[in-house]
Amino acid sequence: MASCSIEGFIEKTNLARSLQDVSTLFGDALRSLGYDRFCYSLITAHPSIGVDAGHGIVENYPDDWMSYYKANGYERIDPVPRYGYTTSNPFTWDLVTQTRELRREEKKVMNEARDAGLLDGLAIPLCGHNGELAGVGMASSTGGVHPDANLLSKIRALSYQFHLTYTELIRKKDHAASGSLGHVHLSAREKEILLWAAEGKSDAVIAELIGVTHATIRFHMNNIFKKLQANERTLATVKAIRHGLILPSCIG
Repeated sequence: MASCSIEGFIEKTNLARSLQDVSTLFGDALRSLGYDRFCYSLITAHPSIGVDAGHGIVENYPDDWMSYYKANGYERIDPVPRYGYTTSNPFTWDLVTQTRELRREEKKVMNEARDAGLLDGLAIPLCGHNGELAGVGMASSTGGVHPDANLLSKIRALSYQFHLTYTELIRKKDHAASGSLGHVHLSAREKEILLWAAEGKSDAVIAELIGVTHATIRFHMNNIFKKLQANERTLATVKAIRHGLILPSCIG
């Protein structure tokens, strides 16, 4: 795709009827943003869908690298997934090498990944319920990708939507929308807060914009999380858009 909007991606993936379709859409979206390689993994077991932990559940990394990675048991020593346990924010692979004291074998994994043509690596932790953790690693085969805060937020939202859609397709046993939230009602204030959150505004900024205290924003956010079965704002925003509860292009 020439360009990728979050709303357009949500609409297309919601219509996807197979794991392959939603994976292709995700790959196309990432490629349009400069990342032509990606690897989606379940860092922990996911009892919610009955799937064990696994590296490279969906991926288009070079075949020789994936074979080498698995043959050498690199999933046990790769520092990128380990770092993912410490944060819910997107992070570059360079951040891991620059801020952590890596063991010799960990440095070896990172160096060999770069030699395999995985450049400018980026990781997106995907935190779910009951400690479930998934993640998307992505890279450029040509390099030169330097994401700013806005691009990181966009990629994070796209990754959450992919993760939600992919796991819901696994969970479905028929054409009914298994895993649906059911009927969810958001108040006008909750919708307003989520709309500003979709624009990338922090809680403090939202409080100032709508003239309430920061504590009031946190109160509403916690209610939103409970209603949408989410544990952080990006996931809540994506779910709200996905279920037609908010339209990000319209802030009243």
